[in-house]
Amino acid sequence: MATDLQVTRIKFVDKSADVLKTETARINNALAKMGDSVLHRAELFAPVLTGALRDNGDVQQGNFKVVIGFGGLEVPYARRRHYENKKHPQTKRYLERAGDAVGREGIIRYL
Repeated sequence: MATDLQVTRIKFVDKSADVLKTETARINNALAKMGDSVLHRAELFAPVLTGALRDNGDVQQGNFKVVIGFGGLEVPYARRRHYENKKHPQTKRYLERAGDAVGREGIIRYL
């Protein structure tokens, strides 16, 4: 008795590198959007006298990180205004409050 054997062949194509590339880009894009949201909220929370502090915010993006900052040569008092403001105490910790607010929303909103 002869038996006919059928052979099924499966070819596996590894596309994990493509998935990793796509998901890395999605996460970095979401982090950039979160950084922009933090900057815009911090500008709303920051104290205003001349507007120089609000106009000086900056977002810098790296791989899996975003850095938001205020200050520099034009606004050397940015750090001090973040931690103390006797005239308008409700504006203290403007950058921290903005980061906390966006963080509570979560990254899912930005993906």
